[in-house]
Amino acid sequence: MTLFGLVRHGQTDYNLRGLFQGSSDIPLNDTGREQAHHALEPLPAIPWDTVVSSPLQRAEQTARIIAEDHDIPWGGTDVRLREIDWGAAEGRPVDEMERLYPDRSFPGREDHQQVADRGYDALEDLEQRFPGKNVLVVAHGTLIRFLLSGIAERPLDSIPNGTLSVITLEGTTWGVEMIAGVAEERIVQVRSHDQNPRFILDKPALIPGAAPRPL
Repeated sequence: MTLFGLVRHGQTDYNLRGLFQGSSDIPLNDTGREQAHHALEPLPAIPWDTVVSSPLQRAEQTARIIAEDHDIPWGGTDVRLREIDWGAAEGRPVDEMERLYPDRSFPGREDHQQVADRGYDALEDLEQRFPGKNVLVVAHGTLIRFLLSGIAERPLDSIPNGTLSVITLEGTTWGVEMIAGVAEERIVQVRSHDQNPRFILDKPALIPGAAPRPL
């Protein structure tokens, strides 16, 4: 069984200003760097064997801070772990764009299930690279929420910056043990590696400290 820790990157100025961020390559701000230093606290210590990340700089910066702080070997980046492309909403205020598109069907937006599928595919490949290991993955709020909701088989709230979730993969069985620092117990089995769990589309409420909606 391979265990994955999913960390959402620290805060950026786009997060702070309530702008859709998605595929835009925005760096961490000072708060985000501080969140990265504390992302694994005060949770039970897990001996991480490697840390990988999305190639977007806010995720890679978070991952490298964690790797240095905790002496975790660097495992590189995977483009499939990047955040959803919000299309025409990129860089625009969330409130404004949701008034225009209440269902978030922005022109040019990436398909939701395709986002989840590339995330699952990346994790399956990491399982092959690091069988039986503990792999820390630093990525993005919407991608992580889509992955978790498919395994938990329920709608999920927004994922706060700098929080850790834990899932497992053994063969074709996915499990979730923790969501944004809160214990969870759920497994789902798919028929083959060609099939991924189906995420549940929702309009999430807030977890305390989260952005108004995943950006």
